[in-house]
Amino acid sequence: MRLNKKSRFSGFFYIKNAPGILLFSCLLGCEPALEHLPEQQLMDKAQQGHGAAAVLLAKKRERQGDFPAALNWYQKALDAGLTNELDALLALKQRQDGFLATASYLEHHLQQQQSVNAAEADLAADYGLWHYAQSPAYFASNSNFSCSLTLQPVVQSKAGSRQLQLLQQQWQQDSQLSSLPVCFLPEKRMNSTDLQCSYQAGQRIQCQYQVLKPDVAQGGFSQLLVVAGEGTANYNNGIVQLAESSSFEVFRHEFAHILGFIDEYSLSTEVAQAECRSDKIRPNLLTDQTQLDLYLQHWQLQRHDIQMQPVESCDNAGVQAFAPVATMSFMRSHEAEIPELYFKLMQKVLAQPELIMPVQYFYAYLARQEQDWYHWRLLMDQAAKQGYPDAQHLLQEASAIPTAP
Repeated sequence: MRLNKKSRFSGFFYIKNAPGILLFSCLLGCEPALEHLPEQQLMDKAQQGHGAAAVLLAKKRERQGDFPAALNWYQKALDAGLTNELDALLALKQRQDGFLATASYLEHHLQQQQSVNAAEADLAADYGLWHYAQSPAYFASNSNFSCSLTLQPVVQSKAGSRQLQLLQQQWQQDSQLSSLPVCFLPEKRMNSTDLQCSYQAGQRIQCQYQVLKPDVAQGGFSQLLVVAGEGTANYNNGIVQLAESSSFEVFRHEFAHILGFIDEYSLSTEVAQAECRSDKIRPNLLTDQTQLDLYLQHWQLQRHDIQMQPVESCDNAGVQAFAPVATMSFMRSHEAEIPELYFKLMQKVLAQPELIMPVQYFYAYLARQEQDWYHWRLLMDQAAKQGYPDAQHLLQEASAIPTAP
């Protein structure tokens, strides 16, 4: 029997890496793996530019819930050249500081780069930095009939762009809405750091709409459709504001506001005071049963076409309001159907699109508040060209005012 002689290289092994070259790796006496290092030693390494050590510290602090410290160590990892940690840093920063602060950070980070790779360009689209993004734009357009109403979609991130595409697809698949003479222009992409839409759950979404003034003044549409931010969707003076997660049912509801439909649930006191004491004839709301004959005449309906139903719209104004349908409608519950009567009323409103207030009229009002008379006239001209009577009247008044010699 041959006895195995212990090699003088006991405690080592070797790997044949290439002809004539042997690489030796220690089994004993090596420095411990990073994850086994004492914390202070790990921190010292990270401070000295050891990226992997910084990542370990970042993930450890993140698990501990110390997000500011975790962000600091992720930044150290990026500074050390580990650019694949950018995604993790952004996700944590958004959780800690919000979407807009994260977009601003990413914009600053990319400005320091000599070039932007594909992964960074994709992140730029996620955070609405479109001048770095390379993703295609989506849009839907109705070309089989003339447009009584044209919407200009606006997005501030890739999530908003995807949701807009989905909503437009669902619109085209809806047998009622797709038959309306309503068209969508190609989406307008605004940098999130410019549009600055809010991300506050349970609060109305607000954006810096003034940055859209050049597009509104250029015309070519009558309503803005902004799909950006998170919070409560709303409609205000020609601007449909949807969240990036808004459903098609929410879109239907907010779109109906363009055509003058009123919520059939309790309005806020301020809105109720304005709407419920107005002499406007709304498609879906009567605030006084003595208005019935006038309502029927205005909408060219017969008494048997409607079924009066009490609704809560005007409760905060001390007024009992009535809807002209007995069933639950989509103006009371987003998930409910559009009653056939309401669809016919939509068609009637769109038969006179010049009576729908265009967004240019609202922007003219804002320009007047700022005493920006150049844009006031430019925007009012756009509203008047769409046939809006109030705009035409105001321009006539302005022309009649004598000017100084």
